[in-house]
Amino acid sequence: MIALLVLTALVLLPQVLKLVDLWVNKSVSITILGMMTLLIIPKFLVASLPMALLVGTLTALGRLAQDSELTAMKASGVGLWHMIRPLALLPLAAALISLSLNWYWVPQAHVLFTQVKSALLASNTFSIKTQTFNQSIPGLTIYVHKQSQGGRLLEGLLIHDAREPDHPVTLVARSGALHRNSDGDTAILLREGSRHQSLPEGKFRQLAFATYDLPLGVDLGASSKEGDEERKITAFSGAQLLEQTQSSDPQQAYEAIQEQHRRLAIPIATAILGLLAIPLGTQHAQRTGRSYGLVVAVLVMIAQFVLLNLGEAMAKRHVVSPLVGLWSPNLIMALFTLYVLRLAHYDRGLRFADWLSQLLSVIPQRLLRKGPPASPRAEG
Repeated sequence: MIALLVLTALVLLPQVLKLVDLWVNKSVSITILGMMTLLIIPKFLVASLPMALLVGTLTALGRLAQDSELTAMKASGVGLWHMIRPLALLPLAAALISLSLNWYWVPQAHVLFTQVKSALLASNTFSIKTQTFNQSIPGLTIYVHKQSQGGRLLEGLLIHDAREPDHPVTLVARSGALHRNSDGDTAILLREGSRHQSLPEGKFRQLAFATYDLPLGVDLGASSKEGDEERKITAFSGAQLLEQTQSSDPQQAYEAIQEQHRRLAIPIATAILGLLAIPLGTQHAQRTGRSYGLVVAVLVMIAQFVLLNLGEAMAKRHVVSPLVGLWSPNLIMALFTLYVLRLAHYDRGLRFADWLSQLLSVIPQRLLRKGPPASPRAEG
């Protein structure tokens, strides 16, 4: 549990900092930020749960090995298979939690987070701070000297539109009014102003206007039409995925099948990693201490991450089927787990783990070893 809390906090920290920016610069309430933080936690729990399971199991078994309790258990007739039975309950529980996160909590949280974010973006359009350079809309910097009529009438505007980086535009207007255009997006109707734009070869264009309609690309409702049409398949519920697999569009059906395999493969991978930690922890932790558990957990997670991403990428490019691409990494790790279990049953060490144990036991000694005494200077 400690490893899960620490690892989740580490991977969650960059996202929380982005949300804190909404509180500092956009005056979003703490309650809304707390709700948004809770909605993104399930997604990161899926990633931190296998790592926490590895670190926790290896650290616990390492402590037992350091205290010679594993040796006493083996001398009392308690073999590896007897130890696996209670320890296997933890990977099984972690796999069930991961399965529920993938199939229910993560999609639901993604939908709710998108709705809150869209509504927040729309509301921030009407709460532009005066005498401040507002950047609540990506690519737009808006400065307003004064507001009236509940924030809908703006006076003294300076707008820099960099949504097209190659053709930035600067607008200056005496006044403007927020309204909803025919596409359902928020726009500012500028009055009595000028439009400035730099052109290639050092040229400059200036346009004076009586009225100018600038779309902001923000829906006044809680969701946009484009967002509904381009909704990520990772946000689909289990029933929606099943319906999508029967779609007339082959590509959509293929993506739905791949997503189904991914949601099932990750919980199984979590269980396999938990089982792999048992023989690795009982064999090599006694000589190296707690550092062994963390290093092994990182190396195993890197290997699993590379295999999963490689298989998923090959499945996306139609090099292999989703069944092969998403389940081959689990098959490889399962075979490796059985191999390590067999070695542990016969008290044989894994050569790579032996090298790692020796390395981790030698490094602290080398770092703490005192250097040779300095030779006295010759007096001349």
